[in-house]
Amino acid sequence: MSPHRKVSMSTKRHPTVIQDIFLGLGLSLSEQPKEDKPDGSDPGRELEYSAVLHDGTGVVESETFHTKYYSKDKTKDQLTEENKRIGREVLGLIRSIQTDKGMNVRMVAVAEPVPREFKGHEGVQFFSTLWLHVDVIPIIVTPSTSIFTRLPAPSTSASATAAISAGVKHLHPATHSATTADVHPADHSVLVDCDNQVKLCSILQYQQSTSEALWKRFTALTDHLNRNKVSIAFFSATPQGGGVALMRHAMLRLWKMVGFNVKWYVPEGHPTVFDITKRKFHNVLQGVAPQDMDLTDEDKSMFEIWTEQNYEAFWSSGAIDASIIVIDDPQLTALIPIIKKKRPDAKIIFRSHIQIQSDLTDDPKTMQSRTWNYLFDFIKDVDLFLAHPVKFFVPKNVHERLPVLYMAPSTDPLDGLNKPYGRASVRYFRQYFNTLSSEQCGVKIDWDRGYICQIARFDPSKGIDDLLAAYLQFRKKLEDSDKPPVDGGPQLIIMGHGSVDDPDGSVIYEQLHDTLGTKEYSLVKDDVAVVRAPPSDSILGCILQGAWVATQLSTREGFEVKVTEAVNKRVPIIASDAGGIPLQVKHGKNGWVVPTGDRAAIANLLFDIWQGKAQVHRDLCLSGSASKGLDGKSDPNSIAQAWVGDFDREAQKVHDDEGATSEDFWTVGNSTRWMLLFDRLLNLQPDQNVAESDENGNNGDKNGTLGKEEEFGKVKVTSEQIDTLKSMDIGKPLEGKGIDGINVWKMVMGDDLLEGEGDLI
Repeated sequence: MSPHRKVSMSTKRHPTVIQDIFLGLGLSLSEQPKEDKPDGSDPGRELEYSAVLHDGTGVVESETFHTKYYSKDKTKDQLTEENKRIGREVLGLIRSIQTDKGMNVRMVAVAEPVPREFKGHEGVQFFSTLWLHVDVIPIIVTPSTSIFTRLPAPSTSASATAAISAGVKHLHPATHSATTADVHPADHSVLVDCDNQVKLCSILQYQQSTSEALWKRFTALTDHLNRNKVSIAFFSATPQGGGVALMRHAMLRLWKMVGFNVKWYVPEGHPTVFDITKRKFHNVLQGVAPQDMDLTDEDKSMFEIWTEQNYEAFWSSGAIDASIIVIDDPQLTALIPIIKKKRPDAKIIFRSHIQIQSDLTDDPKTMQSRTWNYLFDFIKDVDLFLAHPVKFFVPKNVHERLPVLYMAPSTDPLDGLNKPYGRASVRYFRQYFNTLSSEQCGVKIDWDRGYICQIARFDPSKGIDDLLAAYLQFRKKLEDSDKPPVDGGPQLIIMGHGSVDDPDGSVIYEQLHDTLGTKEYSLVKDDVAVVRAPPSDSILGCILQGAWVATQLSTREGFEVKVTEAVNKRVPIIASDAGGIPLQVKHGKNGWVVPTGDRAAIANLLFDIWQGKAQVHRDLCLSGSASKGLDGKSDPNSIAQAWVGDFDREAQKVHDDEGATSEDFWTVGNSTRWMLLFDRLLNLQPDQNVAESDENGNNGDKNGTLGKEEEFGKVKVTSEQIDTLKSMDIGKPLEGKGIDGINVWKMVMGDDLLEGEGDLI
């Protein structure tokens, strides 16, 4: 037994402040007994597991448990059920710590070696259940003592202690609900999910969240690219903060599960250069910069030197050896000519994620034209230009010189932004939010009053000033109504992350506080929480889930995944008609679209929602045991609690009713679009090495009959997959320069495209 105090479950007290705690698990399974019991039954094997509680500085409590594991002569299904039983026992322990001790377990670190009997059982989703249902980060750690292969194995308690001591080092210091976004020191490749040690979800859950039509396309493309040994390199500005980083983390997580060879690289940042790329690239191209933001020769020189030095320091020894290289946004455009010089045969895609004001970039007298033409001199030699599904975002010279295709950004159904949060997590993150809000602006949210929520970066294009003004008008309407609410009505939350390449964030954040301090806003100043959130997706996702109404009132916007996320949570959304946002909202069905900058329209709509004159309704699509716990409730928090409380629930479909968003806006859809582009840009042939099936269903070639499947390494290609590939025009090259293409989603889904999807604005 451990010398530490035992994990006591006796107390029922709940502390005022919920304490974060971290759990280490070590497991050991004995050999199968040589003899059965006298009655011939399986005596079972001894399973020992130790649970160690760590407070971030050291072990505070521990206990060792023993149970029986029955595996002799069991069928595959029976072994699966036995593993589920053991998993539920451990999950029950974690739940007990959270409920009985009033602690919030933020991480579970499992020590290797995990007994092989617990690995690879189809239907056993222990790690993803921890993340999706218990809201705990699961991580597998190989303790440093593993080097002693010729010495006795450490105790399960010692292994658990070593695992959690190593695991907590990966937690972000500002929040225990997120891990650090580390990069490899040699090449600055992003170590997604702590270099694959964190196990948030499984391939099964991605499949469950996806339609059969999309899934067959995803798997066919995955196998085809893997068979052809295709490799991909993404280059973007930062490993966290903003939508691009979120998408890359999710896609690499999924692609890692299916063995696709993809790496993602980021530069070493420099504050002077990031000031240039944000204020003089991003803001200028979006048309939200003042008129004195022209690039100087010194700006250009520093930008190019910064790129060259990043290449020399990190990427000159293999990073650009991939089959296809993707450059995200303007920050790394100066890398393109370096790639063309070093790898003239490389295929390069430029992906634009911002709203480029093409009316300004096309006018040679404007600052936008001068800035764009400087950047386009780097971009002009790429093989494909990808934009959001808004034709206005593509400058004229791009149409003239390059193939152009369109695709929306995505969000992930299984990450911290979108997974459901049960009542324990809601309580925890609401307390955490109020702590942040009290420290930053002195405002606490009274959760019983309800709240309006906008989650966005503190950026001049996010329409935050319009939201403030509209909220003030709405509150005045409530004050002047026949029955003004005693508590004043809903409060307002404005929250967002920062990013290392975003110098505007602090300026906008401070301006908001200054505005709220004026006499004009005295009515609402104590009801508006303006919070810069630490890098935890979970606090954003949880707070958005509980909103009375969400808003997204951007004045310039390529696309806004927070709109998709609100719709997915069944939170009513008021969104502006900027950029690609109208493609995400079905007006009157899952939200409302208002004219950009129309403060009166926003205030009037909020008032109508308050009075019940405007509402959106979507059918509840939960079935089975999850729906039984709702008792007629259909608010997002109740729906989430019902799902979280049932460990056997499948992952929710991202498109489960007419009011839901398109699969186009989610990770599997996004990954499939990218893979289609990779396949077609490389002009790979769908039936390469595999002949057509004969009349008996056999695939024949010149060397004889291959049968229905041919295995190339570990990749099996079926005749059905070949048909799927051909339905997406795999084997046909992409159109050449000067062609204005279509939405890639249409190229993916073909005859299975749902009505109204894949449109362009």
